[in-house]
Amino acid sequence: MLKPFFRKHGWKYLPGAILLVTCAWLGTRSPKLLGGAIDLVGQGDWPAFAHEVLLMVLVGVGIFVTRNGWRFFIIGNSREMEIVLRDQLYDHIQKLSVSFFSRTRTGDLMAYAINDVNAVRQTFGPGFAQLLNGVSSMIFSISTMAAGVNPKLTALSLLPVPLAVAAIVIISRQVRIRFRRVQELFASLSGHVQENIMGMRVLKAFAQEKPQKEAFEAECDTMRAANVSLNDASALLSPVIELIFGASFVIGMIYGGALVLNKTISLGDYVAFNSYLVMIKGPVVSLGRIMNLFQRGLASYRRLDGVMSEPEIDEFERVPDGVPIKGHIEAKALTFKYTDGSRQALSDISFDLPAGGVLGIVGATGSGKSTILKLLIKTAMAQRGQLFIDGRDVRDIPAVSLREAIGYVPQDGFLFDTTLEENIRFFSGCSDETLREAVRASGLEKDMDSLQDGMQTLCGERGNHLSGGQRQRAALARALARKPQILLLDDTLSAVDTKTEAFILNQLREQFRGRTVIIISHRLSAVQNADEIICLDEGRLIERGRHEDLVARNGAYARFWREQQKEAEEA
Repeated sequence: MLKPFFRKHGWKYLPGAILLVTCAWLGTRSPKLLGGAIDLVGQGDWPAFAHEVLLMVLVGVGIFVTRNGWRFFIIGNSREMEIVLRDQLYDHIQKLSVSFFSRTRTGDLMAYAINDVNAVRQTFGPGFAQLLNGVSSMIFSISTMAAGVNPKLTALSLLPVPLAVAAIVIISRQVRIRFRRVQELFASLSGHVQENIMGMRVLKAFAQEKPQKEAFEAECDTMRAANVSLNDASALLSPVIELIFGASFVIGMIYGGALVLNKTISLGDYVAFNSYLVMIKGPVVSLGRIMNLFQRGLASYRRLDGVMSEPEIDEFERVPDGVPIKGHIEAKALTFKYTDGSRQALSDISFDLPAGGVLGIVGATGSGKSTILKLLIKTAMAQRGQLFIDGRDVRDIPAVSLREAIGYVPQDGFLFDTTLEENIRFFSGCSDETLREAVRASGLEKDMDSLQDGMQTLCGERGNHLSGGQRQRAALARALARKPQILLLDDTLSAVDTKTEAFILNQLREQFRGRTVIIISHRLSAVQNADEIICLDEGRLIERGRHEDLVARNGAYARFWREQQKEAEEA
């Protein structure tokens, strides 16, 4: 997942590491210079004292320059990693099958894109920098303490430090486990909020505000408990390290004070020693934070890796092959089963729809009608040798070529949170004349007077500012504006009344000319003028023919027709 990033940007860590180690080395010079300056004050050697002070200023300038340098390379590079990871994740998600989104909550995807990517970024940015800085500072400080002050004092004062490291390792393991739980709960909570916001009309219609509020509060309580548990584990680090280093300072004060009184070391050396001990404490304390960052980053990386390991749709070619699609669609014993399905969605379906023809597909809910359209637009994958367009197996046609030639209107009529005009244009770059023609043919033109801002009306999230019928007609207009060679209508007019449906169907007859059209509808009036109608039941083709022939046959189609005619008369 990170190999492409490191191949392109990994080199930036090298100059960053060199500058950081240099900064750490300069930082360990200051205590020794301070100790020497204190001794020179006692000796009254003011010229030498001024020289030491000048060196301290130069060291400070060096620290300033090198610190900004390593921040530019390491922290800046981690921000670049964040961008690359999010781009990779977004690009990968676009290539995943529809079944992945059926089993994955939106809250999980938001947590991956925000929290998990940020946790990985912090690991390879601040985490890496703090680790390298801590290790470098400790090595330089301990070597200077042992060589420049007193080896025995150094060894005795650092005896408790391994205990601090052991405590950090034990506590950090718990932090990783609890952080993973927090991330999972965050995803669940985000999904709950998203579902409630999107389904607010349903909640209000069924007076479920209070039960949902109680369920949300329960999730918040669980989230709070998980965060408290995580903070409890993280909070143990500081007091444990403070306690252990308190023992180190006590040893240093007792034994170091004795050495000063015995004149084994000077007062300046003793001050420098304590400064080094404080410098060592800093990296050890930060080691706890570093372990936290690395444990969180590891947990998030595994979550991201799980998503990135999801198989991509192998037919998602980015480049069209340039072969024009005319629209001849043929199915030969088409059989399909969803990976998470218990039965065949389609079984032995065959039909031959010539270019420019109109096919109607009818049947009860769950009979496999929409599955045929999903196989045509390759959001589901047909078996080889079963579905053909212009004589080519649909598996061999690049998805982008196929979808550019298809105008697809799904059942839900999804709209984006922008203006009605932008939803209909939908990056197609259609002319104003084409836009007006699409609006007229979809029957949306008569709604312009009722919409306050006309074509500039904001549709709202998922189009919730519009009625169900308006959403469907806007989605239909969007498909027509592309001037597709193949038009797929999946129960497109289910939310409009029969009078409006008849008007739109009359308008669409002009749009159907020269185009291959497949119409799925529960209302048989929408398909009665089709060149051929196939009737499905539980994934099987039970009847086929023209409307008049099917009615005369007195089978399932005729029964549906009579029932709908009776309902229309009673209405």
